[in-house]
Amino acid sequence: MKFKLPYLAILFGSVLLASQSVVPVSADIGDSDNYYNVLLDDESAVRFRRSKSNAEHKSKELHFNAKNTIEDVLNYPGFKPFAQILMPNTKQSDLAVHLDELQNIMSIHHNITTDNTLESLDYLATKIENKERVFYPIYSKEDIKADPTLADTGLYFFRGDENAPFAIILPGGYSYRSTIHEGLPIALRICNSGFNAFVLSYRSGNLIKGSKDLITAINFVKNNADKLKVRKDKYSLWGAAVGAQLIINVTQNSEKGELKGTLQEKPVANIFSYPLSYYPSENDVPTVIVVGDQDRIVNKTILKSSINNLNKMGIESKFILIPRLQHGFGVGFDPNSSVSINWIGRATSFWEEVGHLDGEDSGTNEAESADDEGLIM
Repeated sequence: MKFKLPYLAILFGSVLLASQSVVPVSADIGDSDNYYNVLLDDESAVRFRRSKSNAEHKSKELHFNAKNTIEDVLNYPGFKPFAQILMPNTKQSDLAVHLDELQNIMSIHHNITTDNTLESLDYLATKIENKERVFYPIYSKEDIKADPTLADTGLYFFRGDENAPFAIILPGGYSYRSTIHEGLPIALRICNSGFNAFVLSYRSGNLIKGSKDLITAINFVKNNADKLKVRKDKYSLWGAAVGAQLIINVTQNSEKGELKGTLQEKPVANIFSYPLSYYPSENDVPTVIVVGDQDRIVNKTILKSSINNLNKMGIESKFILIPRLQHGFGVGFDPNSSVSINWIGRATSFWEEVGHLDGEDSGTNEAESADDEGLIM
C-alpha cells in the first residue's frame, strides 16, 4: 500500500501524540507544567532545564581522572579534614578501585557515572585551592570528644549566589556511604542554578541519631547564615532512600518525643528520591517524589498514592516517574541530554514556586575563612 506524504505526516504526528499520553511523569499528567515526553522536548520541559551546563569541566584539566584510585582521593591533602567520610565505606582491597569502577563496590546503586564523580571531586579540590572552605563540622570538638561517632558527621558546602536560599541533601546508601553518587553531584547542579547546597554526612543505621544530625545541621546553617552568606528561611531538604526517611521523620515528628522543640523551622519543600516508604500526614510540607519506573525496591503505587493524598490535604506535591531508571540512580541520565528528564531542575523549580522565590534577587558569593572561629554550634 502506498501513502501520500501528507498522510504519512499526519500518521506520524498521531503516533507521537499517542506516545505522549502514556509516558508517566507526574501525578497529574494533565498539568502541562509537569509534562515531559522522552522523545520530544516540549516547551514546558525546556523551562525546567535551568541548571548551568557542566561542560566547562570538560574543557580544563581536572584534579582527578578515571584511573585514579579511591586511595588517591583519600590521600589528597586538601581532603584530609573529611577524607574518612567522602568515599563509600571500603575494605583495604577497595582502595585500589579506580574512579571509573565505583559501580563495582556500590551494589545497590545504578547510573554511577565517572563524569559526575570527577566533576564533584574537582569542585571540592578547586575551591580548596582557592582558599574557600567546603566542609563544616556540625558538632563542636568537645561534643566529638565525648561521642566519637559524631566525627562521621558534617556538611559539604556548594556555594550558589550570596544570600540565596539553601538546600540540605541527605544521600542514602544503607550499608555504605553514597555521598559521591547521591550527594555531591546533586549539590553541584543545585548550586549551578544559583541556590546554596549542603550535603550532610550523618550517622547511619539509627533513625533517631540520624534525625538529630539533620536537625543539628539545619540549625547550624540557620544560626550561621550571615557568616555562610545564605538566606536562613525558605530552605529545602533533599533525600535519597534512607536519607529521605530521616527527612520524613523530622518533618512529621519534630514536635514529638526526643525531637520535640529542637527544629527551629520546617523546610518549605521536601524532595525525595525513591523513599523506601512514605505515608503522608498533616505535618508534611510540599513534597516531590522522584522514582524510576524500573525500581524493584520501592512501592511506586503507594508513593504515587501518597502524593495524591497530600494534594487532597491541600499540600501541593508532585510525583515524577522516570522511564528506564532503577533504584539508586542519583542524578540519573545526563540532565543536559535532550532525551532525559532533568528532575533536579524540575524539583528546584517546584521549590521556587512553593517558596515564592521567583524573581528574588541575590548577590555574588565570597570565600569564607578556613577556621571555626565565630561559628555557632
